[in-house]
Amino acid sequence: MSLSAAAATLRKRVRAAASDGFAGVLDDRVARELAEALARVARARGGGDAQAWQDLAARAEGIERLGRQDRAAIVAQAMRLSMTLPATDAAPVPARAQAQQRPGVQTLKGVGPKLAERLGAQGLWTVEDLACLLPRGYQDRRRVLDLARAREQDEGLLRGRVRSFRQGFMRGGRFMATAEIDAEGGGRVQARWFHRVGGLQERMGPRAPVQLWGTLSRFRERWSMVHPLVYGGDEEVPPVAVRYPAVPGVGPARLARLCKAAVEALAACEGAERLPPQIAEEAGFMGRIDALRLLHDPPQDATPEAVEALAAGRSPAHRALAFEELFFVHLGLLRARESWRAEGAAVVSPGDLPREELRAAVPFEPTGAQWRVLDEIAQDLSSGRPMLRLLQGDVGSGKTLVAFGAALAVAAAGGQTAIMAPTEVLAEQHLRTLEPWCDAAGLRAALVTGRMRKGERASLAALVAAGTVDVLVGTHALLGQDLAFARLGLVVVDEQHRFGVEQRARLRDKGEVPHLLVMTATPIPRTVALTAFGELDLSVIDEMPPGRLPTRTKTFAGRRSLEAARRELVDLVAGEGAQAFVICPLVEESEAVDATFVEKTAAALRRLLPGKRVGVVHGRMDPAERDAVMSSFRDQTTDVLVATTVVEVGVDVPSARAILVEHAERFGLAQLHQLRGRVGRGGQQGV
Repeated sequence: MSLSAAAATLRKRVRAAASDGFAGVLDDRVARELAEALARVARARGGGDAQAWQDLAARAEGIERLGRQDRAAIVAQAMRLSMTLPATDAAPVPARAQAQQRPGVQTLKGVGPKLAERLGAQGLWTVEDLACLLPRGYQDRRRVLDLARAREQDEGLLRGRVRSFRQGFMRGGRFMATAEIDAEGGGRVQARWFHRVGGLQERMGPRAPVQLWGTLSRFRERWSMVHPLVYGGDEEVPPVAVRYPAVPGVGPARLARLCKAAVEALAACEGAERLPPQIAEEAGFMGRIDALRLLHDPPQDATPEAVEALAAGRSPAHRALAFEELFFVHLGLLRARESWRAEGAAVVSPGDLPREELRAAVPFEPTGAQWRVLDEIAQDLSSGRPMLRLLQGDVGSGKTLVAFGAALAVAAAGGQTAIMAPTEVLAEQHLRTLEPWCDAAGLRAALVTGRMRKGERASLAALVAAGTVDVLVGTHALLGQDLAFARLGLVVVDEQHRFGVEQRARLRDKGEVPHLLVMTATPIPRTVALTAFGELDLSVIDEMPPGRLPTRTKTFAGRRSLEAARRELVDLVAGEGAQAFVICPLVEESEAVDATFVEKTAAALRRLLPGKRVGVVHGRMDPAERDAVMSSFRDQTTDVLVATTVVEVGVDVPSARAILVEHAERFGLAQLHQLRGRVGRGGQQGV
């Protein structure tokens, strides 16, 4: 099998394995097919990364015996390495260059097939790719160090003379070179290198003038520099040095020359300036080519402030390129918005929200923020154009009530509502919350999940198609082809960051032109929201229900942090009778990840909390067993629940007061925010 054919097969296998948050790879058949595809690519792949492919293929042998974390790690590595594979049997550089209508890197002087392959392995196929490979740092090498005033970690240029120099292999076969330098102005520095440096010995003759660029540190009460750059005494040191990301097989100086040449080659291409000139002028930004020239070849007389701005990524050139990128991202989002809103909405509700019906259906008075957001939604629903709205609100702020209010308005106009949640736990929680409200309002609510029996699902599909189900709550099971709505008027996507664009679009396509409401509890700053969700209008619930106290957060860091955190949790549970969650990153022990897992953590807590009941729940448990454990915790017959992120969303236990997240560095910000929202949902403050 050719490399490109093996690569195409591997990409299919990786997509299947990575589906549903890497849950796909838990299917042994999918895992075996992935391992076979990796083996084929490893046999066909040559070049500099062949060993990496062989190592990954070896890890994937017997993948059925591995746990979820180890399988997911193999899939993630396969995804990264797959980016270096050619798309077709044709030579990758010309094919990619032709597709992008930009000259390939081989059109640059000095770039042959081997060098082009090394660049291509990093995704650098065309002159535009190279020109847009921005430096990762800048150094002002005009800063001269004075040892009399120097401090540790000072970076700069040290001038002096060589007092002594020696190099060789130490015990154990490790290479080391050491130079004693008498600095100008007094003082002495020991420079050390733990690898060979070309031309080092020639520059280190006795009493030879020398210049070192590096960072000062203290070693055995003496000034030291580790791996400094070396210049001869009369050699010109570049005032402003540019550092690039590492490209295996391509030296930094050579890469810098290629990038500069690529900018000039790109400048000669048609359409090199992507942004309309009048827009750039109005915004006060330089052109794209000028910005790239400045970044790859900054003026050597630049002021220290200008070099600092370059190093921090806030120079005028950086700002110009950032503006251009954001401009086109936002333009694309606005085009998508206008395309979706070009048609009229299939379901148009009355202008006013049915406030009294809503009040009668729910057992509390909505907050002012909820009424404000509901009024914004009511205007959208009655506008005649499909609503596209993002609802942002903290955990527990009442987004579900807003979704119910919108569903009530849509039902009044004869439409149905579909609510999609990322997990069965959250979908079931939504149904438990919505069902009594829907009953009180005369609406029928139902649940669809992947666990439903075939006959049960067929019966539900018939009811949905007949229009007798007003609100259908579900997971990805909502996307099944057998589910057809009579008149879908509103799509609600909860925890929208857990779904892809295609999944949201597939659910919207189940209606003629339904309204769309996406909800999130993850903090999204206004600028990021406009960038990522620019096709959506934004509503924010900025008020919590009465009596809800903010959760206190405490961080434990250091070698004994886990022990200290567990001691504090034990004090809360044993001393104050608090119910608590404990979150672990792993279900089972992993060779690849050094982190706690649920069973071991539960055993440790049972020893620390004799007489207290400790339960365990995770995604691999039988659903009935998992529900029983959750019910026990909800009924307060379990004191501590040790879990994975299966409880991240949708778990409403008002009596739970404390949560300990072990190895918090292994979770994302969104996950930590959601986990923190599991506690403090009753009258007491969460910790």
